Amino acid sequence: MKIIGYARTTIIDDDLDTQIKVLSDYGCDEVYHESFDVTHDQHLISELETVLTSLRAGDTLVICRLNRLGRSTRQLTELTQTFKGSGIHLVSLDEEIDTRHPMGEIYFKLMNGLAAMECDLIQERTLVGLNNARKKGKIGGRPKIDVRTVQKIRHLYHEKKETIQFISSKCNVSVGTCYKYINLSDTDVTKLAQG
Repeated sequence: MKIIGYARTTIIDDDLDTQIKVLSDYGCDEVYHESFDVTHDQHLISELETVLTSLRAGDTLVICRLNRLGRSTRQLTELTQTFKGSGIHLVSLDEEIDTRHPMGEIYFKLMNGLAAMECDLIQERTLVGLNNARKKGKIGGRPKIDVRTVQKIRHLYHEKKETIQFISSKCNVSVGTCYKYINLSDTDVTKLAQG
């Protein structure tokens, strides 16, 4: 059971040395660290990803503050749900959170509640947006696909001469949409043509 430290600078706080010292003094076996500007490069694997893949059940991740772990409430709730499900403990020193103790379990429950609330709020905002769009005469969702395009997708696919990526590009639809129409039965295609 390892105790792993993770430190990250933010745009308003770039003092990495203090975080590393605090985590080392706490007794972390290893301390991973990165700077906020590096973590925005999509081509690099972040140290956080490295840490997360190395953690096992019974291990403990230690951070100085919660905002060093998650860049949003949503990311933080997703990570804590992952930790709970994987049996990984979390210690946040500034907030005095330690999920190895009974009071720390309350943190997991609170974050689960926040995750549920976040999902409800997203759903509510989406429905409000759709209703407002309908009132203005706009209809949400993807535009309907032309029956001839469906037949073209199916024809190109069943000829087995073109890749799905080529068909997707040629018909100006996603690969997923291609498979959706490829997997339709002949009866459903006929209904589509009639309706």
